[in-house]
Amino acid sequence: MRIAAASDIHGDEFLGLLAKSLENLPEIDLFLLAGDVTDHNRAEDFKRVVETVASQVSCEILGVFGNNEYAESQETLAGSTKARFLREEAWTVETGGEQLRFVGSLGSLDEPTWWQRRNLPNIAREYAQRVEAIDRLLQDPTPSVLLTHYPPTHVTMGGEREEWRSQLGSLKLEAVVKRRRPLAVVHGHVHKGVPYGEIGAGQATLEDFAVGRGPIPVFNVALPVVKSITLLNYRQGVLAPSGIK
Repeated sequence: MRIAAASDIHGDEFLGLLAKSLENLPEIDLFLLAGDVTDHNRAEDFKRVVETVASQVSCEILGVFGNNEYAESQETLAGSTKARFLREEAWTVETGGEQLRFVGSLGSLDEPTWWQRRNLPNIAREYAQRVEAIDRLLQDPTPSVLLTHYPPTHVTMGGEREEWRSQLGSLKLEAVVKRRRPLAVVHGHVHKGVPYGEIGAGQATLEDFAVGRGPIPVFNVALPVVKSITLLNYRQGVLAPSGIK
């Protein structure tokens, strides 16, 4: 199963880069959008970005919302395109005799931002509820990929300042990932991050690998970081970079 993924297009800001990358995209089976499709909740930009992707691919488009798609508008935004957006939901994609389950959510922050604390009085509780919801969804024994906007880890934060990391991602969700062990994580949001990291790296033993408990790959697909669409390949229970540009 060939998968393409991108996030943090932010409407017109990175639409040109997305469109250029789409021109060279090989045939794929699924396109993932990991949030911040638009900027500041601009609905027309959201629709234009998704339609740009849809005009170049013939496969399903599956996504999650980012912090720039505001909660009160998400139902309308989702209905404006043929893409499917997950909000603490799971969805199984089947193609070529292979199945892959995706657990999708905007994700969680360990510490709400200053703006969120000022304007969203219930946000800390919402974040806690999302962590619980993702934990429940990942209990399903079906092999799954966790798709979020906020990174459920710090391993891909790269040059992001240490003191800001709790407002950019979630170690509480990382603990869930370590316990529930999805096949991989795909996320966006961190513009100064790195494209790839691993959860559990450095703690694995030969016995861990023998029972399928090696490091969990984490893909940051934010366009400001990767500068292109990320291409992944799923085969025989492994999600890995495809190596095709």
